[in-house]
Amino acid sequence: MKPFWYFPSTEGGQINSINNAGIETFRGNELDSLTREICQNSLDAVKDESKPVVVEFKRFEIETKKFPNYDGIVQVYDKCEETWNGLNPKSEQFIKQAKEIMKKPTMQFLRVSDFNTKGLEGAQTDELGTPWSSLVRESGSSNKGDSSGGSFGIGKSAPFANSKIRTIFYESLDITGYSSHIGVANIMSYKKSDLTTTLGTGFYTKDTQSTAIPGFFGFDKSYSRCESGTDIYIAAFLQQDNWKESIRNSVLYNFFITIYQKKLVVHIEDEIISHENIGTLITQLDDSNEDFRHLKAYYKVLTSEKALKIPSPKRKYKTIGEFKEGEATLYIIKGEDLNRKVLMTRKAGMRLFEQNRISSSIIFTGILMITGKRMNQVFKEMENPAHNEWQPNRYEDPKAAEKAFKDLRKFVRESVLQNFQAETTNTMDAIGLNDFLPDVHVSGEGEEKQESITMKIKEVKQKKKDKPKKKKKKNRQTEKIDDILIDAGIENGVDGNDEIAPHTPKNPDSESNQDLNEKDLNHTGNDEQGNKEKKETYKPIDTKMRYLCVDKSMGSYRVSIKPDKKFEKGKIEFKVSGEQSDYELPIESVKSQDIDDISVKGNVVHFTNMVGKNMITLEVQVSYDHYCVMEVDLYEAK
Repeated sequence: MKPFWYFPSTEGGQINSINNAGIETFRGNELDSLTREICQNSLDAVKDESKPVVVEFKRFEIETKKFPNYDGIVQVYDKCEETWNGLNPKSEQFIKQAKEIMKKPTMQFLRVSDFNTKGLEGAQTDELGTPWSSLVRESGSSNKGDSSGGSFGIGKSAPFANSKIRTIFYESLDITGYSSHIGVANIMSYKKSDLTTTLGTGFYTKDTQSTAIPGFFGFDKSYSRCESGTDIYIAAFLQQDNWKESIRNSVLYNFFITIYQKKLVVHIEDEIISHENIGTLITQLDDSNEDFRHLKAYYKVLTSEKALKIPSPKRKYKTIGEFKEGEATLYIIKGEDLNRKVLMTRKAGMRLFEQNRISSSIIFTGILMITGKRMNQVFKEMENPAHNEWQPNRYEDPKAAEKAFKDLRKFVRESVLQNFQAETTNTMDAIGLNDFLPDVHVSGEGEEKQESITMKIKEVKQKKKDKPKKKKKKNRQTEKIDDILIDAGIENGVDGNDEIAPHTPKNPDSESNQDLNEKDLNHTGNDEQGNKEKKETYKPIDTKMRYLCVDKSMGSYRVSIKPDKKFEKGKIEFKVSGEQSDYELPIESVKSQDIDDISVKGNVVHFTNMVGKNMITLEVQVSYDHYCVMEVDLYEAK
């Protein structure tokens, strides 16, 4: 029988419109999502681990009339139009676009091929649970091992998000030597007849069982497969002018570790990214992009001979079992122009997220790699579908997972402090406030501070009150600050006598493990006529800082900042600090005799410095009526 498009009927089941949860997950970031998911899936299917996996991205075009079973798919669009006419605007818009594409003389395709992989085993038998069935036929299914990158079966939707007609074709030569191909159109339900409605997902197949077709497509006349692996053809490729650059940057940003370790090579048209040139490519990235600056810092960790290599300690948990010593390894370096973050990865080597708020006085960067079998299993189960967060409540025993995650963060933080913290002395400034207020040294590029006293809080108690005070209605920003303080073990921050208690954040288990509120250090204002002013750039300044709560109920603080250098114009950013994330602290007003031209926007204060290198004292009112673990950063306008 000649291959054809087959859309199975619902038989009274669910009817689907054009909205698809899996595909919508990747909307707005299609190329980056495609790159992450494709490279990750290929790495998970490696055939010979002594050699790198090769992934190739190649664009080409075909005559639209040569689209597989062209007349059949056009008839499907006609029936979709009849079914959804006047019922669903998004479905109508998709159908209109698809029919216009099919009328054009040519159609753009993107071929994504991998090599040194096993191919889609199971295409010949159509057996449930095989790689072929999991990718092509099953929904929300994944049969990957414990060390793999993905486990939700959602990543397979990323190629569909890059197709204007939501149609892709799979072609494979598996390790048994069997070659096959099949097409999948992930569109919408339509009425075949008055009594029959389709599911919405159709297959270019040889029979009504939606089985694979033996042999190859031969779409790309310049390409032929001679070894095991998989080819994915994205029809009506959602092409962008800078698509090659977007894929290149995504590869560098997400897989620089894997490429450096000679586990992955990527071809984008005629360009090759490998361990031989990745350093050069990263160096050439634009420093004005904050993500690229962080990437350069992490690559420095990866390549520096000065990087410390610290194995994780042995840990044992009642329900989880044992983590052996060295199942995770922390690589850290100290120096200028680093970002005070640790990049978290698992065995697959793909970027996951960054742990921050480790130290405000040590300039360092690190990478944590989980390579041990058991630790990989546990943290893989904690990983969210986007692969950018570990969430203990996803594990079968959330409390045990939370303890394991907390211990890992503690290992990271203590390793940094123990190896890079300056030695303490027994000296003390002869200032009365030092008896109960810590000095906070905010470092931009200069030397690090030497702390005179290390303080640890064993317990903070709060006395019960007969009549609770009425709480002010909190805005959204205040609720975020409450969350991070509670995570840090600080609720109201005072005892029953309303005295200031010193605050040392503990291990917060925040819902997000990324620095959600970092801002670009550029500022653009408007003049009175609405014209854009000259764009200003800012450079961090080393400071010593103290703050004192003057009136908790009014959110009043006195902040003293001692810059290490003279400067004319600058800005100050206020944040509530935590171990893994920080939040902007909204500023209502600022008064000071030491600065002029004060402008307040959100958590940022712009000003002209009137006292040079001398102490700047501010009377600050914040939009928050509890004590804050405050962090203040000073920047000079360049």
